Amino acid sequence: MRASQFEIPREGGNGQAEQAHRRLNSLVETQSARIADLLHDDVSQVLASAHITLDDVAGDVPLSAQLRLLQVRQHLHDVAEQLRCVSHTLHPGIVEDLGIVDAITFTSRVFTRRTSIPMVMSVKMDPPCSPAAGALVYRFVHEALANIGQHARATSAAIALERAGSDIVCIISDNGLGFDVTATLAPDATRHLGLRLIQARLEAAGGALDIVSVAGQGTRLRAVVPSEI
Repeated sequence: MRASQFEIPREGGNGQAEQAHRRLNSLVETQSARIADLLHDDVSQVLASAHITLDDVAGDVPLSAQLRLLQVRQHLHDVAEQLRCVSHTLHPGIVEDLGIVDAITFTSRVFTRRTSIPMVMSVKMDPPCSPAAGALVYRFVHEALANIGQHARATSAAIALERAGSDIVCIISDNGLGFDVTATLAPDATRHLGLRLIQARLEAAGGALDIVSVAGQGTRLRAVVPSEI
């Protein structure tokens, strides 16, 4: 599969519509950050309290019950991990802490350690983008890597990130199984919901998502994001 470079035309819109989109995106990001903080702080404290209670109870029950309590603790740990992932997806604070380039570099290294799939990176980001644009790009990368790790059965992958005029272009490719793009992006599809949400976010921000996938030859995702949103 050959990944071609091209520019996606953007429909002209009036200034009021663009401003409305930006205000909406800002409100969504603010609300997402609040929900993420709630999951990370308040809910995590409740789970931590549950662990402490289980420790207290474990000393007063027979061994057979202690083993069952260990299973409960593992379930609580799994819930905490899932909440962490949800919180991270809602509001990727890593972009604010590290910047978009270092955040994606770090995430790609974690991906390779977890999956053993080698990753080639090419980054040309000068000047940098707005925090909102960076968060959107990061969400795209996070979702794409998750799909590669879970479904693609790839042996190699690549990320290319660059400024193209007033846009950011991010291309992620792999040499995996590929998939039916039309079926995946259909409104009633039950798989790859995250990918459809990313597409909707990109389009709402004035960007676009292009997917090329060939059975047995891999997948190429190309996201275009305005650098100021």
